[in-house]
Amino acid sequence: MTLEEKDLKYIWHPCSQMKDYEELPPIIIDKGQGIYLYDKNGKEYMDIVSSWWCNLLGHCNPVINEAIKEQLDRLEHVIFANFSHEGAIALCEQLIQSIPKGLTKFNFSDNGSGAVECALKMAFQYQYQMGKKKKQKFFCLTDGYHGETIGALSVGTMDLYAKIYRPMLMDTIPIEAPDCYRCPYGKTRETVKRNVL
Repeated sequence: MTLEEKDLKYIWHPCSQMKDYEELPPIIIDKGQGIYLYDKNGKEYMDIVSSWWCNLLGHCNPVINEAIKEQLDRLEHVIFANFSHEGAIALCEQLIQSIPKGLTKFNFSDNGSGAVECALKMAFQYQYQMGKKKKQKFFCLTDGYHGETIGALSVGTMDLYAKIYRPMLMDTIPIEAPDCYRCPYGKTRETVKRNVL
C-alpha cells in the first residue's frame, strides 16, 4: 500500500471533500525549507497557505528549530490550570510592551480555532459577570473564516465549511465586511469618504 493509499485509509482531512481525493490524492510532504515544501519525490512546492509561523519565518527556520529543541529538552508542555513556566512569563513581559494600555492579561491557545473559541467565551463571560446575562449573540463579518470548532464556524460565514453544521451553530448577526477591491457601491479608494482616526 502506498503512502497516499494509507493516508486515505486512515486520515480525515479538514476543509476538504474526501470525494475529491479519488482524482487528486493527497501530496505527501517529506520536508520543508524556507517558503518551500518538498514531496517524497523531491518535487518543490511554494507554500502559499503556510500555517503557524511559516508564512513569516519559513519552514525549518534554524533559530526557531534550535529554540524548540532547547525547550523540548527542558519542558515539552505544562497545563496552565494553576501551573506556569518561565518561558510563558518572559513572553508576556515582552508582549505587554506592544499592546494597548489597559490590556494586561494573555491567554495562550495552540491554534487559531482555539483562540477564537476562547475569545468568544471571554466576551460572553465578561458580559455575564457584568450582569448583562441576555447578551448572548455575536456580530461577525461576512466572508470570514475563523476555524473548524463550533464557535469559530459560528462567527464565520463561509457555507462551504459551515453549512452542514448550521443546526449546531450559535445564532450570530452578520455584518457586511468591507471589500474595497470589489466595492458593492461602485466606490474606489479615490471616491470613498474615509474616516481617519
